[in-house]
Amino acid sequence: TDIITITQYLRPTPRHLPVARWVKPQEFVEFSEAAEEIGFLGVLAGPLVRSSYRAGRLWARSMQGKGRHIPEALSHLADANLGFAQASSAKAVS
Repeated sequence: TDIITITQYLRPTPRHLPVARWVKPQEFVEFSEAAEEIGFLGVLAGPLVRSSYRAGRLWARSMQGKGRHIPEALSHLADANLGFAQASSAKAVS
């Protein structure tokens, strides 16, 4: 597997399990770094990250990491200027 998303469980309704604890932004940074260390090429980690969130950009990052060709019609997904709203911004806050 080359892609992973790490997120916070959010209780959708009162009939669902409650949130056991809130994960701190710095923990998501640590989870992201650990996932990269064990070989994941595309990692998104944050409290509001969902598997469909920026999936194309994550796929492109994984393809680039493998050195594989990205078709021209999808090349916009590899634009390095596209950011992710994830816990990586917490790296600067220590």
